[in-house]
Amino acid sequence: MDEWFYIWAGVAALFIVLEIVTMAFVSIYIGLGALAAAIVAMLGGSPPMQFLAFAVAGIALMLATRPLLKKRLESPDIATNVNLLVGKGGIVTITIDNDANTGQIRVGTEYWTARMVDADATTVLPVDSRVIVDSVEGVTARVRLRSDAPSA
Repeated sequence: MDEWFYIWAGVAALFIVLEIVTMAFVSIYIGLGALAAAIVAMLGGSPPMQFLAFAVAGIALMLATRPLLKKRLESPDIATNVNLLVGKGGIVTITIDNDANTGQIRVGTEYWTARMVDADATTVLPVDSRVIVDSVEGVTARVRLRSDAPSA
């Protein structure tokens, strides 16, 4: 067997192990291209044929599979913890008055300190008003009056 087979097999092993360590989806194509070149060397192909097999296999595999792998393995942003509150409805349990720095809402079974998002100093939301959580800043829910709720 030609020494080129061992060179290509070594390159293939090195880059496949590198891919396992980095998970970057780049070295795997070099490794698989080198594996294709090793097969050509084992079958008696000349060094130019081996390099051609290396280049064609690596590029073809990358073009065919990389977009699919990236799409499948990239995780979407999933709302967790307090971000799950955004958009949910709540009920005022302590009058919300930004000027007096008071207010509390209940969302499900949880109670949150609450302030109005776009309130002027005279806006006050009484107990039992229905609100929507607009954002969360620290431990304070920023809320707005539900559009279908009667104004106080």
